[in-house]
Amino acid sequence: MTYQDRNNVVSILVNLLTSSYVILRLLEMSAAGQFDGPDAVNVWARMVIWVIPISIAATIVGTIVFNILWAIFTGTAKPSFVVDERDKLFDRRAIFAIVVCAGVGFISSVIALAMGSTALVGFNIIYFAMALGSFGADMVKFISYRRGY
Repeated sequence: MTYQDRNNVVSILVNLLTSSYVILRLLEMSAAGQFDGPDAVNVWARMVIWVIPISIAATIVGTIVFNILWAIFTGTAKPSFVVDERDKLFDRRAIFAIVVCAGVGFISSVIALAMGSTALVGFNIIYFAMALGSFGADMVKFISYRRGY
């Protein structure tokens, strides 16, 4: 498993864990009636504002720990950090996946709001479109590195 593969695996796992946590937390908060008042979007934002930096920190820490453990257990040498044209191509593919998901999520949110949905629904559509875009980008990079093109 290459250095890029290990980083993508950690990012995929953190993304899935974070999305699962947000879904469970939203269901829990909704069942408790925390989204019933006029400040529903504020309550949602206070929950999400902590999820994003924690997931970024978890990805960084997870990547470092996983790479250290990988080096210890496999005895592999220090990974190469050289970026070539192939790496840039894979990154462009991943960015395209993020942009497509974010764009579709935004348009879907606008349509949902135009059809009478609440702002909370609109924000959730945008959030999960971004999460899906991040997951898709990681999957695109993982598959591209595994295929080699």
